[in-house]
Amino acid sequence: MAKLKKVLVMLLLAVLLTLALLPLNIVKAQDEELFKVTIIAPGNANMVRRQWGQIFANSLKQLGIDARVVFLGWTGVYERVMRPPQEIVGKIWDEGGYDIELIGWTPGLVPEPRQIYYGGDPSFFAPTGQNYYLWNNTEANLLMDTFITSTDPEEINQSLWDYQEVFFNDMPASQIYYESRPAVVNPKLGGPALVEIPSGGAWLYSNVQCDPELLNRSDGKTSVVYCSTSEIEALIPPRSNSWYDTIILSVVFNGLAEVAADLSDLAIPSLLTNWTASDNGFKWTFDCRSGVKWHDGVEFTADDVVFSLWALMNSDLPSQFVGYYQSVYGDNVKFTYENGTSVTQGTGTRVGNITAVDKYTVVAWLPELALGNPYGYFDPFLLTFANNIIPKHIFEKIPPAQWAETPFNTGVGEITIPGTPGTIGPGKYNGPVGTGPYKWVEYDSVNQIVHLEKFADYWDAPALYAAPGNLFQIEDYYIRYIADKTPALAALKNGEVDMLDPNYQMQLDIPTIEPGWGKVLIQKGAGRQEIGYNMRHPIFGTGVDTPLGQDDPSKAAEAARNVRIAFDYAVPRQLIIDNLLAGFGEPGATNMLPTQPFYNTEITPREYNLTRAAEYLEEAGYEVPALPGPPEYTFFVGMSFTIRGTYVDPDTGGVIPNRELELRETTDNKTFETIGVTTTDISGRYFFTITPSAPGTYYYWLYDRQYAAVVEAYNGTYLRSITVKTFDDALSPLQTQMTILTVVAVIALVVSVLLGVYAVRLAKRKP
Repeated sequence: MAKLKKVLVMLLLAVLLTLALLPLNIVKAQDEELFKVTIIAPGNANMVRRQWGQIFANSLKQLGIDARVVFLGWTGVYERVMRPPQEIVGKIWDEGGYDIELIGWTPGLVPEPRQIYYGGDPSFFAPTGQNYYLWNNTEANLLMDTFITSTDPEEINQSLWDYQEVFFNDMPASQIYYESRPAVVNPKLGGPALVEIPSGGAWLYSNVQCDPELLNRSDGKTSVVYCSTSEIEALIPPRSNSWYDTIILSVVFNGLAEVAADLSDLAIPSLLTNWTASDNGFKWTFDCRSGVKWHDGVEFTADDVVFSLWALMNSDLPSQFVGYYQSVYGDNVKFTYENGTSVTQGTGTRVGNITAVDKYTVVAWLPELALGNPYGYFDPFLLTFANNIIPKHIFEKIPPAQWAETPFNTGVGEITIPGTPGTIGPGKYNGPVGTGPYKWVEYDSVNQIVHLEKFADYWDAPALYAAPGNLFQIEDYYIRYIADKTPALAALKNGEVDMLDPNYQMQLDIPTIEPGWGKVLIQKGAGRQEIGYNMRHPIFGTGVDTPLGQDDPSKAAEAARNVRIAFDYAVPRQLIIDNLLAGFGEPGATNMLPTQPFYNTEITPREYNLTRAAEYLEEAGYEVPALPGPPEYTFFVGMSFTIRGTYVDPDTGGVIPNRELELRETTDNKTFETIGVTTTDISGRYFFTITPSAPGTYYYWLYDRQYAAVVEAYNGTYLRSITVKTFDDALSPLQTQMTILTVVAVIALVVSVLLGVYAVRLAKRKP
């Protein structure tokens, strides 16, 4: 009998062990993450970016990566990412820098990848340049050099096609989607600024922003109110690289040249009437327009052009364009004014010279840039890029390090500049001063409204008045800042504003816009959204802290690239476009837009595939845990699942405790049914249990009752989608195998219980 007891106990243990090893549908949380990343979603306006950032982070979590999204204001983004102190450059988030940043770009019609991705010159890196990703790929640098210096059209085209292939294979930034953005305006507005272009462009397309001088109104009003999602970052052109600043800068300042309103010409005269190059391209002559006045009445001259180019290359500002302009004009440039005085900027070996040879003529002698050639992309790119000319007679009297704190940059307060006429009194100014069609009046910081008014002495006014269309009739141009799109739409409906910034991301709101108060302009290929990686991050930048990189330092860069490609596979682009953008957009592959010249049509985006992502992580040496299902989850009728998360304020991004929330279900993203109500805990966490009763595809939105009470037309926040099937429809060989295993597990459980009972009965018998 003792032997029988021993056999039964051993059999029981064997059955229980078998049961434990069977693949029942129980997901075990990973004990240790592969590594940690912090993802920055900048600004307070683009809620769609916050949402797809969370989706991306969730994909990384499924791969075993500790990923979190933080909402950071633009000031913090500049301090950590775009314009950090030199000692912060390349540092990770935990050290005061950044790991990953989500950002959108509106690059316009003319491509120039060197702006952000060139690593062949250290001055292109942050903080003096726009390459804050710190990407330095030798092959890509050479191709960009060829593109910018070659005079052979075929070579130019091929170099940029090849560059995009290098970019895609090395992946310094994952492109999420190319945008088709709705811009909603008052239907009473008209004029050339609102003409839709057959190629897909429309108002705002070429990054020139609103042009009130090219607008007219059918209701007789002489004012226009533009509604923006964000706030002022910098109003001195060399300091600014923000779309939102351009709303003001594009009408206060003029550039050397500009894009035609109908996009028929990418470089037409503005402050320059003509520009010519010598046969070898090393000498350029700029003919300045005479009779142009600054808003304080002082005449514009060639000295202003020389001074503005000096400012663009001055690292004391600091300007984000230093690296770019140094690559064009040199890193040791002599600036000479009409009176013969001069100043030299930089101490490098690439010597250049920019001289005002007379009151209306500037001559620039260029150094060699690359491959024995000078910079060759003046027309059309450089003439219309970052060339908003600033007044020498004002800024020469202020040390560059102090410019940022003046009203010329902030729009707040007053300043006195001795020896100048001023705009609000002798020598007194309260905002930026340009030569553009509208001049500064004031910034009401309490009500968040900028007021500009028509500049009667604008140099191009006679031509505008003579043109058809009743142009230059808008006397007052206002920019009103409203962070959230729901009150912005309400303001348009109520007639308080006339134009909505397309960055409100109104794709899902189009069905709610009525023709009586809103006209929708679709801007195809208007911009792109991307995930940018810190290329000095020890895991996905340099790779030195990856398992492969630590085992074999010579393969660290390869490991880092594999991690970045894994990230790229972890982006459900089509899911984001379908659910957050109502289909307005297309998956992105490279950092160039399909609407731009030189776009490589042979490169296609990587599909969403966590299995492939896991394989690339494993190539980098990581042991990836078993993967759960993709975001497009599949469930069976009658099966319950949970939706949980942390609720953040739609305006501020902070967590909200004790807030009543609804879970809304929809099958078409138009009609919604409330299927659950809960209240967040002290940490802002919420929890819902759902049991679908019929097959189909369902979308789930989180709805804040309190927020909806004060914000009109609020729809909630998209969470996820699922597919529900019946067992009969969903059976497959794999599911059949899982069913058999589950049945075996249940049988094993029953047998183990019976054996346990029998063993207990035997143990109670007397010997």
